[in-house]
Amino acid sequence: MRVLFVLHQFFPEFSAGTERVGLNLARMAQRAGHTVHVLSCRMGEAPLGAKAVAVLPGAVETVIEGVRVTLMDRRTLPQQDSSLEPATALQTPLQGWLERGRFDLVHGMHTMRMSTVFSAVERLRLPLILSLTDHFLPCFRVNLVDLSGNPCEGPSGGHNCAQRCATPLWPLNALRARSAQAESLVRRARWCVAPSAYVARSYQKIYPGLEVKVIPHGVDLLKLMASRPETGLAETPLTLGFVGTLNPAKGLHILLSALATRPDWPLRLLIVGPSHDNAYAQQIHSAAQSDARVQFLGSLAHEEVHAVMRRLDLLCLPSVVPESFSLVVQEAAAVGVPALVSDLGAAAEHIARTGAGAVVSPGQVQAWTHALEAWVTQPALRATWRAAVRLPMRVEEEAFLYESLYLNVRASF
Repeated sequence: MRVLFVLHQFFPEFSAGTERVGLNLARMAQRAGHTVHVLSCRMGEAPLGAKAVAVLPGAVETVIEGVRVTLMDRRTLPQQDSSLEPATALQTPLQGWLERGRFDLVHGMHTMRMSTVFSAVERLRLPLILSLTDHFLPCFRVNLVDLSGNPCEGPSGGHNCAQRCATPLWPLNALRARSAQAESLVRRARWCVAPSAYVARSYQKIYPGLEVKVIPHGVDLLKLMASRPETGLAETPLTLGFVGTLNPAKGLHILLSALATRPDWPLRLLIVGPSHDNAYAQQIHSAAQSDARVQFLGSLAHEEVHAVMRRLDLLCLPSVVPESFSLVVQEAAAVGVPALVSDLGAAAEHIARTGAGAVVSPGQVQAWTHALEAWVTQPALRATWRAAVRLPMRVEEEAFLYESLYLNVRASF
């Protein structure tokens, strides 16, 4: 089969969870004998060695880990990331590019910025499988949390958005149109797939009658186990880890504030991840500058992240918005590391179900302090959490389940 994967951003410029899941699935599909292509967009300069795509203005083609990748120029796409309107000037060239690719089906991994692609896919009547990676489709703020920080039950045709998240860029008529566009896209997919039961439930509540299959994201155990523990880091009795993008939603400031209340704890915190928010980066660096236990390791290659994870005693996920999955929690579990997570979303449900860690009230410094204190002072608790860690699904298993959907779609098309 000829399979096209579509997502909002990709390697080498971006390497967060969705990008890694997309690359893993593309590699596995290619290994299974399918012809695979990834279509995404780039925000900055073209990668070194990339070649221009004649039929797509501004697009370039490159190869990432053996997978062909076409990156459209962000400037040719709708200027609002949260918009679902297609870019009119790009529709005809994009449709021509898709026809030349002779794709049997399209696997949409994320729809942000890619509305023009999905519009062309609909016009060509290409079968679509849609991964509901997060809540971007029903929620232009992505996380189903309103401007006041309260959880939202859904757009209600755009009316909830207008009442609770009104902005000059999004008047009621635009929100109603976006809501209709999102529902149309979800309902025309041959299969909708969520990475967790939490995401599946929320989509089914927003779109009654929608069938959603749950396929958790898999971990590349071969890569994870091939990594070597990082050297050159001073040993301490206990090691905490934060792995993720440094932005307010991930709640690193909560964790740092909790540690600051107990400067006597004999531990260290390793912080791994890129920052695209300079103001927030300055805030957390200032908060940690007087604490020698905190080490910022910056943005690391994936294998280096794995090496750091193998040194951890506990992963911390202090998010202040719901997590739709959390690949980092699963990768930590693959090397036997439990997690302390905010009581929001899929990660919290996973930890509560397995007992491989604990859930903590989100955004509450005192609650995080108490939870960490219990972990620091109770060796038996640490042992109990570690013993409860379960081996996560492998990426090969995830790819196998998706391939069964591909074959089902092809048989019925």
